[in-house]
Amino acid sequence: MALSESTFRLALIQLQISSIKSDNVTRACSFIREAATQGAKIVSLPECFNSPYGTKYFPEYAEKIPGESTQKLSEVAKECSIYLIGGNFLPTRLYP
Repeated sequence: MALSESTFRLALIQLQISSIKSDNVTRACSFIREAATQGAKIVSLPECFNSPYGTKYFPEYAEKIPGESTQKLSEVAKECSIYLIGGNFLPTRLYP
């Protein structure tokens, strides 16, 4: 069986993070839309894209999965017809 060759565009997003989770998610969604309009079929966000980096922030920024961030990312991925790698999330079961 012969392997078929195909190509796709991958976008790797790096963004400025603030201490306001909703702003971070909104900013990420904006970059995701921009990447999709430029032809990206797979978009990857950085780790801790919705919170400041550092273990001291984990308890404050933890959320349920599914939760607010995953819901927004799901919506924008569907809207843009892309595959999305959402970095990592801090589950509330580890950080009540």
